Amino acid sequence: MDSLQGRTLGGRYEIVELIGRGGTADTYRALDKTLHRDVAVKVLIERSDETNARLLMEARAMARLNHPHIVAVYDAGEDNGISHIVMELVRGKTLSQLEPGELGYRQALGYVHEVLEALDYANSQGIIHRDIKPSNIMIVEDGKHTKLTDFGLARRASEVTQTTRTGQIVGTISYLAPERFLSKPADVRSDLYSVGIVMYEIFTGTLPFRNDRDDIVATMYSHVHDLPTPPREINRNIPESLEHVIMRAIEKDPGRRYQTAREFMADIAALLGPAVPASHTTPVPDAKPLKTFTPSAKATDPTLRQALDKALASSRNRTDALENVLKGMIATRRRDYDEAKDAYVAAMHELSVSNNESEYAKTALKYATMILQKAADGRRDRNELRDAVNRLNEALRIFHDYGLHEQYAHAEYMINALERTAIGIIF
Repeated sequence: MDSLQGRTLGGRYEIVELIGRGGTADTYRALDKTLHRDVAVKVLIERSDETNARLLMEARAMARLNHPHIVAVYDAGEDNGISHIVMELVRGKTLSQLEPGELGYRQALGYVHEVLEALDYANSQGIIHRDIKPSNIMIVEDGKHTKLTDFGLARRASEVTQTTRTGQIVGTISYLAPERFLSKPADVRSDLYSVGIVMYEIFTGTLPFRNDRDDIVATMYSHVHDLPTPPREINRNIPESLEHVIMRAIEKDPGRRYQTAREFMADIAALLGPAVPASHTTPVPDAKPLKTFTPSAKATDPTLRQALDKALASSRNRTDALENVLKGMIATRRRDYDEAKDAYVAAMHELSVSNNESEYAKTALKYATMILQKAADGRRDRNELRDAVNRLNEALRIFHDYGLHEQYAHAEYMINALERTAIGIIF
């Protein structure tokens, strides 16, 4: 039995059962003994002052929102050190929990339209969500409507640059806009980008930016620099008009995206056609029903999710390290090797201080790759080659200990390549 089951919080909310777990909070079904109704109670896992303040900020942000497609907040408080938010209990499942065959073409578009309605309303209240992803889109039990939940990362738009430390990366990286990785403020266009990524995943069954090696920074880099595969190259059943909408939503330059949720909604409405209910599942003439909504393992695997949560924790060292690795990758692409070296060395120091061994080893591999590229450009440096080999030898041990066999083999190859490159240079 869960330790909170049967306990009453705030003298009013009797905990009945655990219904969900998150990175910073657990969610319970509870009975409101005053109004005799079931509610959802989000209970904070961590107990730091910073996280408590964040929880209260979430409550204040959500309590201001009154919209049919946003989960309502009823109450918030603290009971003997247990901080909690009381919310509307939505019976149903999240978009990420849908089984193959459950989602039709028009139904999917209807859900997206409702999410955009919610964002349009929230933005009119000066609030952006900042964590749009399938697991935060609830499908109500009747399957006809959606509700957007978890404004835990929400901020008033006017406060974003004031309350978010430069470089702090929050949310789930598979759905975050490129500017979020470049120390630029988020706005409603960042939310719309995330909606575009969700649409891409719905209609193709995969994410546009991912890395098969579970490399966090490589995924970030892909958001910033890589071009996504056009959705119709993956699923020929979707119409060109839908592909155009998705590709516009996930433009890297915010100025080229939809500028408002209302503008985005207009194009979704045009795809749906006149007077089409959101729940209608019959396909349009040039598209077949979607065979499946298949969230990628990267978005749902609990072990990986825990790794992402750990790697993207609010620790200054870890956050700064990820930002520096991204800077190193960008500088390497520009062949600005001095800047790349500084960024990688800083990142490896920060990761070492925070005892993040796996990310340290992956960063050492990127650093060594940069040194090898620099040497291939005719700029061999004895000390840098030696440093890269030494760091890779350390990385080999880490890759072995963590069972990262592919990275281990790559590191071995890189050591050999670096040593061959060093022929003629005395160590």
